This record gives sequence, structure tokens and C-alpha cells, in this order.
Amino acid sequence: MPHVRDIPLLNLARCQCRFPVSEDPSVPGSHLFCAAPTAADRVYCDHHNTVATAVEPRRSASRFNSVPRLAA
Repeated sequence: MPHVRDIPLLNLARCQCRFPVSEDPSVPGSHLFCAAPTAADRVYCDHHNTVATAVEPRRSASRFNSVPRLAA
């Protein structure tokens, strides 16, 4: 995991991670951001890009037992 710097959005420079990492009511917007280096075409660092784009696998079966209905 990258070093978290906790920087307000207005203080972030180009190519700094914009992933919100904590809340601080004393700053405008109330959030602080990671600010780790990013690739020029990304808004998140490698770690937070993985977190933001992770897909949780779907459950293969419903928790309800479905009983097939027979035609009347």
C-alpha cells in the first residue's frame, strides 16, 4: 500500500492520487486524499486503482431455494 499523505483536494498537484482516504471537517469538502504519484492518464495510484476497479465475484446460487413450477 502506498504512503498515505492526507492532502486536501485543492492542494493536490497533477499526477497525484485523488482517492479519498480520510475525513477532516476542518478542510473544504471534508475529505483528505492519498496524493501518491500516479501515471499521467490515471487519477489514482496503482494501489487505489486496483481497489477502485476490483470486482467482487457474483454468488453462484441464490440463498433462496427455487422450486421449479409445473405447468397446470
